[in-house]
This record gives sequence, C-alpha cells and structure tokens, in this order.
Amino acid sequence: MLYMKKIFLFILVAVVLAACSTTQKTSSAKKAPSPEGQWEYAISDTPEGNFSGIMTVTKNGEGYTASLNANGNDLPFDSFNWDESALKATGELNYSGTPVQFQAAMNEDQMEGGLSAMGMVFPFKAMRKR
Repeated sequence: MLYMKKIFLFILVAVVLAACSTTQKTSSAKKAPSPEGQWEYAISDTPEGNFSGIMTVTKNGEGYTASLNANGNDLPFDSFNWDESALKATGELNYSGTPVQFQAAMNEDQMEGGLSAMGMVFPFKAMRKR
C-alpha cells in the first residue's frame, strides 16, 4: 500500500510540473512584430544624395499610416501596408511630384528594402528607435 501511495504521489508531482512547464511556455510566447513606432532610416545612392531621418509608423484602425521626416520636413505615405505573415511593409508616397514605391522586410528591430522611382531602386535601411 505504501508503494502505491509513493507511485501516486510521484505521478501527481510529474503532472503538476508538466502543467507548469506548459503554462510557462505559453505565457512567454512572443507577440508578432509590428512596424508601429519610430525608425531611424537611411536612404542611399539617390541622384540627390543620401537621406536619413525618422520614419514614424502609426496604427490607424485596421491599417497603418506612415511618414518620413528629415530636417524638419515631413513626407507622408499615401498608403502603408503591413503583411504580418510575411513580415513585409509596402507603401507609396509622392516625392516632388514623382510616385515612389516602398518595400521592406522587417524583423524585430530592423527594416531593409528599397524605394523605387522612375525605374531606379534606392536602398532603404532602418533601425527601431528605442
């Protein structure tokens, strides 16, 4: 009888530990990355030189709005889209009358991609501002 109690106690302890282990894994699951926030960006190799500044992405209902700011000038995106499953951002903006397409792949704290206009592609890199 004592032997059966020890086995029962051992099984009970094992089940409790397994339940705690499962709960811990579930509660520490990471939330999917989001483009929302401020990003220090750099655009290189344009005919007008290199640009850098802050890109701000804001959640707006079901979608997002974004703008590039450099030297106090704000350039809003006409559209900004986020594909959560592919971790890719795309968008469109207008720079001095020229339509510009934006696309970038994102991980937790970095974006990398390009801006394309008139058949040219300009490298875009950004780091999440902390």
